[in-house]
Amino acid sequence: MTQQQKKRKELLAQSLFELLKHEAIEKITVDQICHVAEVHRSTFYRYFRDKYDLMHFAFEKLMLARIEGEHFVDAMIEMILKNKEVFRNISINNNNNTLYWIMVDMLSQQLLDAQKEGRLHELEWIGNDIKLSIAPLLAAKMYAGAFLTIIFEWINSNYQMDPQELSLFIKNLHK
Repeated sequence: MTQQQKKRKELLAQSLFELLKHEAIEKITVDQICHVAEVHRSTFYRYFRDKYDLMHFAFEKLMLARIEGEHFVDAMIEMILKNKEVFRNISINNNNNTLYWIMVDMLSQQLLDAQKEGRLHELEWIGNDIKLSIAPLLAAKMYAGAFLTIIFEWINSNYQMDPQELSLFIKNLHK
C-alpha cells in the first residue's frame, strides 16, 4: 500500500471520528463520511466494505494501537475521556449490537497480544487466566465483554465515577 493510500484510509477514519462526535454510528452514512473526507464513494469502497469495517480500522489503528499493555486500563479510560462524544455515540446511543461485537473482538485481541508479550502487569490475573485457559481467545473475549460492560455503564452514568476510582475498581475485580 502506498503512502497516499494509507493517508486516504486515515483521512476516512478521522472523518468518521469527526462525525461520531455529533451522531450515533447507525445514523452516519457513507456519503457523509466521504463528504467530510472530501473523497468519492468509490474511494471509500476501495478500502472498506462498509462503515463498520471503517470503524474497526479506525479504532484499531488510531486508538487501540496507542494503548500500552502495561497501563491498559488507565490508557483506555484516558482515551474515552478525551473522546467522550465519540464513545457515547458508539455505546449508549447505538442500537446496533454488531458494533459491540466488533469492539469485543478488537479488545480481546489487544488482551491476547498484551498477554503474549507480558504487558498485562496491572491485570496480571487476567493474563494468567488467559494463559492457563484451554480456550485463550474465548477467555480474552469474556474479559473484553466484561470490561466493555463496565465502561458502557460508566458512560451511561455520564462518567459519574471518578476515573481513578473506576481504574482501581477494574484492576481489583479479582479480589
